[in-house]
Amino acid sequence: MSKFATKQLDLIWQQTLSLINENAHFDDAIFHSWFKDDSKLYDIDGDLATIIVPYKVNKMIMMNSIDLIQEKLSQVLDHPVACQILLKSEVETIQSNASIQRTKFMFEDKIKKEYTFDSFVVGKNNREAYAGAMSVCHYPGQFNNPLFIFGNSGLGKTHLLHAIGNYVKENKPDKKILYIYSEDFVTLLIESMKNKNVEEVKDMICSVDYLLIDDIQRLKQSTSQEIFFNLYNKLIGDHKQIVITSDIHPTELKGIENRLISRFSSGLSVSVGSPEFETAKAILQKKLEGRKEEIMIEDEVLDYLATRFASDVRKLEGTLNELFFKAILYNPSKIDLEFTKNIFKDNPISAPDDELTPKKIKKVVCEYYGLTVTQIVSKSRTKNIANARHIAVYLCRKHLSMPFVKIGFEFGNRDHSTISASYEKMVKLLKENETFQQAIIQIENKLGIN
Repeated sequence: MSKFATKQLDLIWQQTLSLINENAHFDDAIFHSWFKDDSKLYDIDGDLATIIVPYKVNKMIMMNSIDLIQEKLSQVLDHPVACQILLKSEVETIQSNASIQRTKFMFEDKIKKEYTFDSFVVGKNNREAYAGAMSVCHYPGQFNNPLFIFGNSGLGKTHLLHAIGNYVKENKPDKKILYIYSEDFVTLLIESMKNKNVEEVKDMICSVDYLLIDDIQRLKQSTSQEIFFNLYNKLIGDHKQIVITSDIHPTELKGIENRLISRFSSGLSVSVGSPEFETAKAILQKKLEGRKEEIMIEDEVLDYLATRFASDVRKLEGTLNELFFKAILYNPSKIDLEFTKNIFKDNPISAPDDELTPKKIKKVVCEYYGLTVTQIVSKSRTKNIANARHIAVYLCRKHLSMPFVKIGFEFGNRDHSTISASYEKMVKLLKENETFQQAIIQIENKLGIN
């Protein structure tokens, strides 16, 4: 398709017509009747230009002058192009056929076979999301509808969507599944509006038993939201299961209508956070399954990678692949810690910010625990939220030497005595609890301060 906008195409065609007219090849009546008034430059795709006209007689007359048209259009574009003259009805047929093919493509099975529940490593950071995904497989449309999985990119949300799809395909082959990326969903709806087959597309969507939508935060086109709202209500009313992923909690979505946010929040919202050390190491071990005989890698290398590259599962797996590649390239007798450190000596542990701030500390702690900043500064006393808050308070005090009053302001205007108690509690926990000790080490690594 053309890289030119409609206005650019119009301007190019007007310049071309002016050159044709200056050629004095036609009298004014013919020029205006058959060229200027009824023709349009529709597309320029590489070295092929498409011109559309309304009637066969227009097409016949312009075809008789095709060499002149190609010469003048090439002159305007400053490179040679060939031209095809099409009737408007022919273009509409081409568009319609292309739209039908794109629609069929959108509804094709896009579930990736390798993303299953068996290949998903469960840890503290994703246990709730895993349980939620399993529940909708066994009890679709009953309890957790919609299931809303949120967390930063690269932590396994898409894996869970595909795992649901694979489970249903294997165990409930009569059920229909639609996995679709939100931007493709918008494209599908916009094209259906252009081609006036919205109802047909809506019927196709409503016929599925599982609607799996990835990255809902990109659903920002207002008309698409209106259609999606109606589809959503229909699917929920028919007890069809909807599973949605996002990089943030539904209440923090921007550009999404409040009525949709309200409905997203009415089901089960579960987070996926950065894997803690044990889970990160388990992911690496999972990647090594079936390859241990051909790859000699020391266990402390996995510890090193799990400690330093666990903020993003994709990055963690990619780092292991890079290590394998470098091992093939340099052929060490085994992959040990010295070789590994040398390979990654120039890799930053985390993207460096200009300075350490309370905002940065809260952000990294939230990423680690799969929470939002709104949750960590809220009045919630839920254990996982409270523990994350204690750690963030502790780090602000330890590394920024902030007074308790100022820390309290950063955490929802809490009283200084409450912040002091939070800090002291974490000091005590760090003396007794190895899990918190490990969490502090990993978070400090992500902050680049350890």
